[in-house]
Amino acid sequence: MHLIKNMFAERIDFIFDRQETPEHTAGREGYVWFNGMQASQNSATLNASIRDFDLPAFERRKQQLHDVAEKIAAAHPTAKVEIAISDVYSNISNAIGDDRRPIDLIYQALEALDIVPKTIPMRGGTDGAALSAKGLLTPNFFTGAHNFHSPFEFLPVKSFEASYNVALKICLLAAA
Repeated sequence: MHLIKNMFAERIDFIFDRQETPEHTAGREGYVWFNGMQASQNSATLNASIRDFDLPAFERRKQQLHDVAEKIAAAHPTAKVEIAISDVYSNISNAIGDDRRPIDLIYQALEALDIVPKTIPMRGGTDGAALSAKGLLTPNFFTGAHNFHSPFEFLPVKSFEASYNVALKICLLAAA
């Protein structure tokens, strides 16, 4: 058996702080999530998602990726090292201005349905965050699902019904 080593794949594990990954952070701590890698003897591609609640920290993490690319290029001058960063998701808190009506509607709906709100920061990119960044404030509320994005994700019917009732109540309150 012949093992082909890829310089990028070999070194990437030692470049980033393993404590700044989703499994080692919680709450409002930011992280870099390496969610895909393809490598051959000729090239390597690493996909990463940056999540952070603090905009300056988010920008620092992006700069860190640029710095790492520069270090790899300097260590391997004959290699072609490219980096492309695109902002896909922004934190919804960056979009909240003076109009808190969408958020207030969620709390009003929860109160009307006797559901005690439990506000927790979302640690991943959401459709609501993407829409909010484009000017349509779209805060998330519960779906009732558990174990998101895992093979064990599930949604109890009772939780689904409660989420549906909240969505319906929000519509009724908004139309009033």
